[in-house]
Amino acid sequence: MRLRQITVSLLVVLLLLVTRLAVAEPAPAPSGTASPSTSPSSEEDHRAEARALFETGIAHFDRSEWSAALADFLRSRALFATRAATKNAAVCFRKEGRFDEALESFEALLREFPDLTPSDRAFAEKESAELRAAIGSIEVAGAEPGAAIVIDGRTRGTYPPTGPLRVAAGSHVVRVYKEGFVPFEMRVDVAGRQLALVEAKLAALTQAGRLSVTETGNRALDVVVDNVVVGKTPWLGSVAVGLHTVVLRGEGDLGTQPATTSIRLGDVTPLALAAEALTSTLRIVPVPAGANVSIDAVVVGQGVWEGKLREGDHVVEVIAEGFLLARRPLRLTKGERAAETITLERDPSSPLWRAAHPSRVFLELDVGPAIGVAFGGDVRDACTGSCSAAVPIGVSATVHGGYELSSGITLGLDAGYLVVAANTSKRPASLLPKGLAPDPGTIDDSLGVQGVRFGPSAGYRTGEEWPLTLRLGAGVFLGSAVDARKGTFTTSAGTAYDVDVSESHSAAYVYLAPEVRVARRFPSRLEISAGVAVLALVSVDQPSWTDRQPVLAAPRGQQGDGVATFGSQTLAGSFLLSIVPSLGVRYAF
Repeated sequence: MRLRQITVSLLVVLLLLVTRLAVAEPAPAPSGTASPSTSPSSEEDHRAEARALFETGIAHFDRSEWSAALADFLRSRALFATRAATKNAAVCFRKEGRFDEALESFEALLREFPDLTPSDRAFAEKESAELRAAIGSIEVAGAEPGAAIVIDGRTRGTYPPTGPLRVAAGSHVVRVYKEGFVPFEMRVDVAGRQLALVEAKLAALTQAGRLSVTETGNRALDVVVDNVVVGKTPWLGSVAVGLHTVVLRGEGDLGTQPATTSIRLGDVTPLALAAEALTSTLRIVPVPAGANVSIDAVVVGQGVWEGKLREGDHVVEVIAEGFLLARRPLRLTKGERAAETITLERDPSSPLWRAAHPSRVFLELDVGPAIGVAFGGDVRDACTGSCSAAVPIGVSATVHGGYELSSGITLGLDAGYLVVAANTSKRPASLLPKGLAPDPGTIDDSLGVQGVRFGPSAGYRTGEEWPLTLRLGAGVFLGSAVDARKGTFTTSAGTAYDVDVSESHSAAYVYLAPEVRVARRFPSRLEISAGVAVLALVSVDQPSWTDRQPVLAAPRGQQGDGVATFGSQTLAGSFLLSIVPSLGVRYAF
């Protein structure tokens, strides 16, 4: 009996030991996790740190802080890859416009996690299909074997690559570097689904000096010269004569801020840098892509730059030929990952743009309402008491044809049509029978001026994507003024009668037309614009009512006061003023 109890006890102890070993056994590591040799406690630490980073990434994601969220998701994925971190990193890449990296992440999601839910798989496949339309590729040819390839500050391996390198559609800066050769750098434009070929032939470095880089704490860190990793400290190598940017990068936050050094022909230039914990990260995306970027007065290179910096205040400067300098102060907090896109404004005085946009012929059509501010004339001036006068309103259409000089000055000829109606209602009036007292009454006037105008114009245009036009036109307006009168009058005997009569008279004016317009330019040389003009007309031949049609002052079929007239009255003033807002279309040949 005792032997049986001892046997059972030994079996229980043995079973407990086996169970404990089975629990301590690490689960199969997903792609990107620690190696199988990692201890269980180390893997659990990685899992915990990965989860903490993922949760902080979600907090940034919910606040649309894409750059900070991306950093946390990528670090979480590096520690312990999960489909959630991979999917969210892909979304952040897309939000930041880094379409090639977004596609790589979605492809990794589909490749590394075959057990995706149907909704996640459909989402990843849909995003991948859309991203491929916005991605082109760059093929680097003719370089030296082993040369480092860097595109927009991102290392893309060594030459020869396994195939074309995918990039987002747009402008990119390609840099190819190998010690002993002159670095190759080129800006290239890539269209979606298209391949751009870059012939990166490296010339032997003949004008060189030597650069010696050490870390003051004797630690082995990556040496980055002009955005290319060239080795580890201590490092000694040949570098082209001139100014260069040097950065040290270590594990985690260890590194140095950008520093510049000048290399002299045949000399050895020593550079000792002290690595420190740099907790903030900054990514600068200049527009145009090949612009020079400086941080705290240190030139860090052309195109996209990303690196570690100290927390605190910094100044970023971006400049490119033909553009105005952009200077932006920034304050980075501890642990912050900031991304800034800095778009340069074109320098209108630069000869670069004058050469890019030679003189050309243009044709423009503008159409819009004409709102009368001043109309004048005896007819409207007599509208008092219970009389009401409508706001003069009509339509204006103008064709501008001319020549635009490379300086932005435009010279042209304008032709247009204008019609403005200025009606009155219940205007007090009198008919004048011969030899009798005036017949009183009220009348409605359907009053209007219409005609064509033509003359020269001159202007100035500035701006590229949204051109602004200032223009002044002058010339003559030839047309007519019409007054159709309907009303009721009373004879001297007290009998009411109706009047319906109209006259049309010629009208001649000279005009000035100052105008301002803003347009949206399209690659096809077509522009859609909106603007406002002031049309001021001064009379040369002022239209007047002349009683061409005498009025019978009597009810139909009855005798009354005989023939009557209204008397001379001007139909429009000697000065007309209209505001003309309009939409237009312009084409440059």
